Amino acid sequence: MKIKGTYSVVGDSYELDVNYIYYWDDGNYENPPECDLEIENVELNGVDISEFYWDWVHDNLYQNVWEHAQENKDE
Repeated sequence: MKIKGTYSVVGDSYELDVNYIYYWDDGNYENPPECDLEIENVELNGVDISEFYWDWVHDNLYQNVWEHAQENKDE
């Protein structure tokens, strides 16, 4: 299964949107469950900052996006 989603962080003067694709397979008797998260792009107040994200922010924000994707995969 796969879903597209957006993880948003809203402050008083900014909105950060991380657009992602989350893949998962619940597995079965022969195959263990697996999942993957792909960040498509990142926007700050509607401006694409994906390159900045990959260079400076990815390590700090990735876990939050991962948890958001897992929590919302059935919506």
